[in-house]
Amino acid sequence: MSEYLLEFKDIYYSYPMATAPTLQGLSFRLPRHKKIALIGQNGCGKSTMFLIADGLCKPDRGTVSLDNIPLTFDRTSLNRWRQRVGLVFQDPEQQLVAPTVAADISYGLCNQGLPESEVAAKVTKTLADFNLENLAMSPLQHLSLGQKKRVSIAGVMALQPELLLLDEPTAYLDPIQTRNLLTELDSIAKLGTTLLIATHDLDFVYQWADWVLVMDEGRLIAEGETLSVFSQLQSIPAFELGMPILWQMWSQLAEKMPQLSAPRSIEEFNTFLAQYISKC
Repeated sequence: MSEYLLEFKDIYYSYPMATAPTLQGLSFRLPRHKKIALIGQNGCGKSTMFLIADGLCKPDRGTVSLDNIPLTFDRTSLNRWRQRVGLVFQDPEQQLVAPTVAADISYGLCNQGLPESEVAAKVTKTLADFNLENLAMSPLQHLSLGQKKRVSIAGVMALQPELLLLDEPTAYLDPIQTRNLLTELDSIAKLGTTLLIATHDLDFVYQWADWVLVMDEGRLIAEGETLSVFSQLQSIPAFELGMPILWQMWSQLAEKMPQLSAPRSIEEFNTFLAQYISKC
């Protein structure tokens, strides 16, 4: 088994009537069983890349592969592909299709043609896994945004995909909803699911991600382990999203204590700062 799960190789894609391609020779490989973040300015092609990765858009050129098996666009192949690759949209309203929570979670399972008993068992397990049991029969329109996002993720995870794509999952959530969502995503990652999250929140990326992809104008400009990528971005003048606050604070002190690795959380930074002060 390869250490890489999904591969884009020289992908080009243009929307009808567009003056330039949205993706221009995009190539990357996603390492298996990692928490991966995708960052880049608005319009760089992140959402288009997600649509292609889930088989919702067909590239003009290039190859998309899962476990070295190229994506093809016949119905049978696409159904198999989407059982392994799940996509959660930024706006849950685009994804929720049934009248109640339980019915929505069952939707994808029913489309697989599974026996009713198996669908019922999987829905029951998913409701429990996502702490949605008390909302099972609730109408979707009565849920908060945070609850709707949880239901949209639960519906995808009921299919047990190997790769979960999430487009701006924390958008419009308050801090409590965000913390709850990230706890659920960490639980998903511990089950062995590879996660790829598109986001503009660099502080979240710095603290959460194992691996980072950086896009600009439809191309990949950096990739690798999180600390390595932010080191690279410091030397790319065209990168205008800024840097994580923790990274900036650590950079001011790193030369004073080179034996310490970069802190990845507030708790680690406080420990770092206490050690620094004690040596002053």
